[in-house]
Amino acid sequence: MRKDLEKYFDIYDIKYDENIIKNFYDFTKYLLSENKKYNLTSITDINEIIVKHYIDSVMILKYFDIPENANIIDIGTGAGFPGVPLAIMRPDLNITFLDSSNKKIKFIEKFAGAGIHNLYCGRAEEYGRDINIRESYDYAVSRAVARLNILCELASPFIKPGGYFIAYKSKAAHEEIIEAENALKILDLKIEKIIEFDLHVGRDDPGAPQNQTENNKRILIKIKKLKKTSPKYPRNFANITKNPL
Repeated sequence: MRKDLEKYFDIYDIKYDENIIKNFYDFTKYLLSENKKYNLTSITDINEIIVKHYIDSVMILKYFDIPENANIIDIGTGAGFPGVPLAIMRPDLNITFLDSSNKKIKFIEKFAGAGIHNLYCGRAEEYGRDINIRESYDYAVSRAVARLNILCELASPFIKPGGYFIAYKSKAAHEEIIEAENALKILDLKIEKIIEFDLHVGRDDPGAPQNQTENNKRILIKIKKLKKTSPKYPRNFANITKNPL
């Protein structure tokens, strides 16, 4: 497994050291062991875990300059993605994990090797109104949780004015961007950068163009928060989903 980790990190030009590989190795063993009990992820192949969970999660460090000691909240973290891989790669980051599933939050909490920080079990729209953490983060990140217009309303209240929301998306992202134009305007958000790349799991060369397909496309959307969020937001989840901005 260590060789597989090194192989894919090399292919995707992700810098690492022995300690990083060890922490990913330990987390993978822990993930697979706990997954048998709690069904944390449907992905169980080692190579797919490395590429689809780990590489996908840490690509923001390759494309964006995340400042040292930045405060980040991972909204809808699930089994810890992208938060745990980010914590392994960058122990200086202050990462908060938020998910409505108690079993998944407990799973992350038990893993001590990645410098885990704050964990909250609950809904994003409820914690987004919590004055103790509202507008206190430099970055919010979210991976495969909801459509972009909904995510913007959930994420924006956590971010400081001048901070950023990075949404992890797949090939449908461009449709979601058009759909989210009104939400971006209402919430005083501005798309600053869009990064596209491909993932591939294979034994030959996952980075080779002939192996890239539309299904493997990943898109990172970096959104800047321009002003404080109106106290009207976030609304309750029923309104957010039935009447998205």
